[in-house]
Amino acid sequence: MKYLRLLTLFTAAIILSWMLQTAGMILPWLFGAMVATVIFQRLTRRDTGFKKWMGDIGIFIIGIEIGSTFTKETIIDMQEDVLNIVLLTLMVILLSLILAKFFMKMTGCTYETAVLATTPGALSQMILMAEEEKRADLLLVTLTQMSRIVLVVILVPFIASVFSSGAPGIPDDAEPDITSVLVPEMFLLAAGAVMLTFVLKLLRFPVPVMIAPMVGVLVWNISTDHTFALNVEFMYLAQVLFGIRIGIQISSLVSRLNRRMVVSMLAQNILLILGTFVIVIIFILFTEHNFNDLFLSAAPGGIGQIIIVAVEMGANIAMISSYHIFRIFFILLIVAPVINIILSRNRRRRREDGEET
Repeated sequence: MKYLRLLTLFTAAIILSWMLQTAGMILPWLFGAMVATVIFQRLTRRDTGFKKWMGDIGIFIIGIEIGSTFTKETIIDMQEDVLNIVLLTLMVILLSLILAKFFMKMTGCTYETAVLATTPGALSQMILMAEEEKRADLLLVTLTQMSRIVLVVILVPFIASVFSSGAPGIPDDAEPDITSVLVPEMFLLAAGAVMLTFVLKLLRFPVPVMIAPMVGVLVWNISTDHTFALNVEFMYLAQVLFGIRIGIQISSLVSRLNRRMVVSMLAQNILLILGTFVIVIIFILFTEHNFNDLFLSAAPGGIGQIIIVAVEMGANIAMISSYHIFRIFFILLIVAPVINIILSRNRRRRREDGEET
């Protein structure tokens, strides 16, 4: 019976995702799986049979896709604009940390929740860290990060279109699908990524299931000429698996949602997007880049959504990819570990205070 419920859930998620894709929605497979799961949980109120390792497969695939965008060409692009990339990334992250204080006052949430909810462009990483942090409100972190995706999809194209000077198009230098360039050595790449995942888990590294394949593919791209992008079907699968995982989390916690939380989430995310707009207005005075390219480079969303918007706006895909790839690595390799250390110290300090009292 449990397997039948799991099969029904997957079927419902795929059908709804396909319907949303047909309707022209961005990220339909992620949102479709989330909505289908929440509805399924509300109707059945039974265990879906969905296991954590299934969600990890989706995260692993996303890690591969992120790594595949990091080629020799993007590294060269980043070297030519490295100062701008670093400064703009730091300014956006600093803005998010400032808004975290505002978010705490509006919601009355913990410091851990505010930081994990407001860090931009790191939805899956922050959700995974929220799962491990007892003082973090998983519902608030998840819905704040997810609502940002919706607002980015709605607001960023509108703002960017006002300043767009290019024509919509598809990048002509896209990497070939992995199935068209498959070579035997790629099986070693897969095995190495799996082994690295276990090593990082032993080292308690943040989000090892995503970082391991990302690093593996990055090294592969730099050391070989067999660069690739994942077939779109793999990304559909990853979005469905991750969407179901998030949907289960939301459905188990949504009863705690109230008007104050909704208003706080909307206000925080809108302020983050508008604050980014102001940063770019100031930043553009000191660079030769146009506003549209800079704004899409700084926009607080995931690389997938932003690149889709960039293609529609006829923007500089290579430049925008470089900025977002750097921010992904900066958040994963620096911000996330620093947040993890801070939260660990806070946990240790609370335990010590408890022992003293």
